[in-house]
Amino acid sequence: MRTRSVIIIGFFMLFTIFAISSYVQWEFSQEIKHVSEYHKNMSIPAISILNEIKLNFQMMHMQSMEIIQRGVSDKKIQEIRDAYQVDRDIFDEQIEQYASLSLAKNSRGQFLAPTMMQDQMHEYIKLMQQKMESNDSIIKQYENGEISRFTALPLLLSIGDQFHNTVEDASKMEIRGMENTQSKISQIEEKMATLGIMSLVFGVVIATIIVVLTSKFVSIPINRLIAITKKIANGETVEINPNSKNSDANEIMVSLDKMSKDLGNYKSKILKQEKLSSIGELASRLAHDIRNPLTVIKVSLDIMKAKRDLSEEELKKFQRVDDAMYRITHQIDNVLDFVKGKPLKLTNQPLKKIIDSVIRDIPEAEKVKFVNVDNEIKCDFELMKVVLINLLINAIQATDENGKIKITSESRDNSIMIQVEDNGPGIPEDKLGKIFEPLFTTKQEGTGLGLASCKSIIEQHGGKISVKNNPTRFIIELPQNK
Repeated sequence: MRTRSVIIIGFFMLFTIFAISSYVQWEFSQEIKHVSEYHKNMSIPAISILNEIKLNFQMMHMQSMEIIQRGVSDKKIQEIRDAYQVDRDIFDEQIEQYASLSLAKNSRGQFLAPTMMQDQMHEYIKLMQQKMESNDSIIKQYENGEISRFTALPLLLSIGDQFHNTVEDASKMEIRGMENTQSKISQIEEKMATLGIMSLVFGVVIATIIVVLTSKFVSIPINRLIAITKKIANGETVEINPNSKNSDANEIMVSLDKMSKDLGNYKSKILKQEKLSSIGELASRLAHDIRNPLTVIKVSLDIMKAKRDLSEEELKKFQRVDDAMYRITHQIDNVLDFVKGKPLKLTNQPLKKIIDSVIRDIPEAEKVKFVNVDNEIKCDFELMKVVLINLLINAIQATDENGKIKITSESRDNSIMIQVEDNGPGIPEDKLGKIFEPLFTTKQEGTGLGLASCKSIIEQHGGKISVKNNPTRFIIELPQNK
């Protein structure tokens, strides 16, 4: 898993939790809003109207008592009757307002008062209207002489008490509705508080999980990477196993592993180059010191052969000395060719010309056969001779007296392919990939620089050299000269 993925998932979870919490809190706030509408549009107006009805009835009750007490012949009786009628009209309006509250709705279109409460409100309205009508009837009966003053007054007092009780019961009902509404609001507020705490707890838990995962997927792999880089900086070759669950860290570990191996290879190459440089300096001095005595020995042998009539046995002995001197000279040349690394002098040369020159310079040349060597190559004549001499001498040494060596060439695509093939026993498979390395040799008398020198020269020409078994053949591929 990538570091970015861990962080994204963690923040997504946090965002989801707080988004859900915010949505639920919003729903709760909307619920509180709708519930609080009961206060605003129902209970408070209802209690206020009931108080007004109560005050208005008290005024009419006092007017009713005064009408009874003054009698029908009193001069002010008509004024009192008019005031009573005005308050009676107001009472009807107040009753209608209270009745309309039973049908009040919230912003969702729902009735604010439950069905049971609506029924009770209608019942109280009916009772209050009945009491008011009874009050009107008693006044009318008194004015018509149907009942006496002493009968009317107790009846009015009884109606007044009943009316006040009805209003009180209605007010208590509205207060209970207000209290229930407040209780609902308190419950919602408690739920909101609980949700807030739960959201906080979940947020802390998720944040802790993110920290733990970050430590596991990020901090620990980074500390491991720091330890690895310190080892690499100290020159150690580190075996790195990218087994972290953080894919970013694994990619870095793979790169560090490659870098560690590359540094190890570069270090090995640098040490080998330093070693070869030291060997080269020493070899150059030794080669110079050996070449001069070899020249003296060769000239002396040539003089001895020229002045004496040698037998066949003596000629064979001289030939063995010549062969030994040639091997020594050849090994010295290998060392010097590898060390010098002189620049190329490229010219167009017939391949057959180079091979003819090589054949003249090596012993046991009768083993070598060449076919289809009419190609022309662009090369350094002397250096290409060095390559072919090394390959032919190796082939001669690898074959017995009945050995056969064949040189062939062909044009293929944009390249000239030159093959040197022999029927020797071949190169051991475990050593096949190392024979072009400097100082590596399979022969006791070899320097290990001949094939390395061949590889270097061919690569200078922009080509490549390879080897195959069964039969043994060295394949040189040079760019086509056009």
